[in-house]
Amino acid sequence: MDDQLTSSILIVDDSSTNIRVICNQIKDLGHKIHIAKDGIQALELLTEIKPSMILMDISMPNMDGFECCKRIKQSESRRDIPVLIISGSNDEKDMRRALNVGASAYMTKPIDPKQLRTNIDYHMPWH
Repeated sequence: MDDQLTSSILIVDDSSTNIRVICNQIKDLGHKIHIAKDGIQALELLTEIKPSMILMDISMPNMDGFECCKRIKQSESRRDIPVLIISGSNDEKDMRRALNVGASAYMTKPIDPKQLRTNIDYHMPWH
């Protein structure tokens, strides 16, 4: 599918290990991958690119995933990008908060590759 070749995913996580795990789980899906190490870097990168989807950790230095997601959803030109939160917390309060700031889905670590791929397929906007 041509759209898959031109689609991209922004991974926002301060852990190189988590980034590597996610990249390995989705590399064969055909999406271009962009990386940001925290929420501030992600927002800066979003001034240059418009990914098809964002996979974001909650717990990061400088700006957490909740605040970053909230800011993305407040942006007229970026609010339509699906944000999938990936967190080490399975606290219901965190799940609710993620959805309240505009996240499309909430997944817990360790990341289940099948669940990740299902969420990407479900939330990926095919133009």
